[in-house]
Amino acid sequence: MMTQRPIYTEPDNCQDCYKCIRECPVKAIRIENNKAYIIADRCIYCGHCTQICPTGAKKIRNGVPVVKAILQQHKKVILSLAPSYVSEFSDIPTPVLIHAIKQLGFSDVSETALGAELVSDTVNRYLLESPPGIYISSACPVVVEYIRKYAPEILPSLTPVLSPLLAHARLLKSKYGEDTKVIFAGPCIGKKIEADNHKELVQIAITFKDLRQWLGEEGIALDVPPQNKENSEFVPYHSGEGALYPVEGGMLAGIHGDDKKIIKMAFSGMENVRDVLRNLHRENRKDSVFLELLSCKGGCINGPGKLSPSSLALKRYEVTRKAEKERPAPLVAPPDLFACYKADPQTDTTDYSEEQIVQALSAVGKTSAADELNCSGCGYDSCRDFARALLAGRAEENMCVSYMRKIAHDKATVLLQKIPAGVILADSDLKVVDMNRFAAELLGEETSLVYDASPGLQGVALEDICSFPGLFGAALSTGKEIIERQIRENDKIWMLSIYNIQPHRLVFGLLQDMREPYGKKQWMLNKTDEVIRKHMETVRQIACLLGENAAFTDTSLKAVIETLKGKEE
Repeated sequence: MMTQRPIYTEPDNCQDCYKCIRECPVKAIRIENNKAYIIADRCIYCGHCTQICPTGAKKIRNGVPVVKAILQQHKKVILSLAPSYVSEFSDIPTPVLIHAIKQLGFSDVSETALGAELVSDTVNRYLLESPPGIYISSACPVVVEYIRKYAPEILPSLTPVLSPLLAHARLLKSKYGEDTKVIFAGPCIGKKIEADNHKELVQIAITFKDLRQWLGEEGIALDVPPQNKENSEFVPYHSGEGALYPVEGGMLAGIHGDDKKIIKMAFSGMENVRDVLRNLHRENRKDSVFLELLSCKGGCINGPGKLSPSSLALKRYEVTRKAEKERPAPLVAPPDLFACYKADPQTDTTDYSEEQIVQALSAVGKTSAADELNCSGCGYDSCRDFARALLAGRAEENMCVSYMRKIAHDKATVLLQKIPAGVILADSDLKVVDMNRFAAELLGEETSLVYDASPGLQGVALEDICSFPGLFGAALSTGKEIIERQIRENDKIWMLSIYNIQPHRLVFGLLQDMREPYGKKQWMLNKTDEVIRKHMETVRQIACLLGENAAFTDTSLKAVIETLKGKEE
């Protein structure tokens, strides 16, 4: 097997937003040093995380370099082309596409849909010989992985038949020799792990994106009809109903059951699949019920390795039109396609005690039921699920947004109070958002007494506590900062600087007593340096979680130190 898994994380791109955890159907993500890594054993390789990661940190393994090496080492290498190619390469006539692929070095191109038809035939025979009950298609490798790992009690309902890809590979090897190498190209990431686990049948799987890019890099023309017809046809023959497999319900067209009544249903999307499988093993039915389950919404035409962003309806139309247009060829006598699927439970087997969960919750500041917000900011559905992930070593404490927001608030409050200068934050209504004790003391004994009763003076009008609200109003209305404006009031002389945090919405003023001796000012500089040096790193670490709060703290502190250092230097 390859050392690199089909899906992996590019750590430098990961911004610890936890979107992959929120979206992962099986929570196969581990946070380590604020980076989200795939847990290989838990992953079902649906590829959903590669589609929703906002920074592109979740990558799909590129198998083209390996394919090139195989082409150099072996003469008989056949590309198994997924039936959804008709919607992904709709701009290229099929004969032209086949000819172009063969120019890459492949000896032949064959439709994976042939394997799908063999699977349908085998499943038909299996259903006829089996007693009434619920049976699930094994065509989707992602669904198979999910059942093996997270619903092993459903395994007896899984039809013991190879997937279309593996059935196709077995057909090609039986016809062209066991030394034939089979490469798969399609939109499915699950096929990559399937190929990794069955090297005896399929060497490696690449995506349609990889194939299109490869053709472009080689400069192969995709608009020139091939001169030789034999060089532009599928081997050993073209497909029929198997071409419908990539759309939801496509497999059901090939499940006939002859005279036996078979109730057929199709569901797609992992959320729907999980709902279908929930408690399914407890149901007893007198009829034979066959379920086609696909991990991607709408079917394989919407796989994570797809190229075209066009409408699902248009893609389905292309696939259906091709299947109706082509005349089915007679089935080749199928080789043995039966398979045995083994359980691989990945659910947490550790039964954490209530005491352990309570301790884990306490570590993130949740000491009562009221503290359990279940906001899913960490990516988990509930605070208790997050606590279990903490205990299992898959999560870190700083993933809790409410906890980190509280830490940021507490640290910002400490910083504000320790800065040896008056700091006043004001909003567009010219009301105090926050201020420190130094500012209250500078503004007079009456303001200081009010501050003792209501620390921070949040919501108090500036005009009620100082004589210069107009300067704040000017800064807010114009968006222009005011630097070192001298203010005289009776025997007091202040130096006021006003800086933008959010232009026209939020500013902070830095107020200094000009009567302070130089030595006191130098002490203020040193003290401010020390405060910022000790606390800024912590604020930066939680900035991505706290948005405006952290940005405000960072901006404020930088402005404070710059102002204090200004003319003193």
